[in-house]
Amino acid sequence: QRLPPKNVYYYRCPDHRKNYVMSFAFCFDREDDVYQFAYCYPYTYTRLQHYLDNLQKRNMDYFCRELLGLSVQQRQLDLLTITNP
Repeated sequence: QRLPPKNVYYYRCPDHRKNYVMSFAFCFDREDDVYQFAYCYPYTYTRLQHYLDNLQKRNMDYFCRELLGLSVQQRQLDLLTITNP
């Protein structure tokens, strides 16, 4: 689940030598739940598939891509093997 943009703050912080800081507001509403947070630059599934397609076309002997199955959204779940030729 994504946090709403209105709850995410990105600013220069005087307490950290004016470096940028990202913080967010979140309410822990269920005591028994486990909460985990992750941040990454958005990298779309489509972009990943194009990248993997390009790698596969290069026929490198140390790269292998196999279809493991499909996700709930019917998207490919790839198994990548990268090894010494």
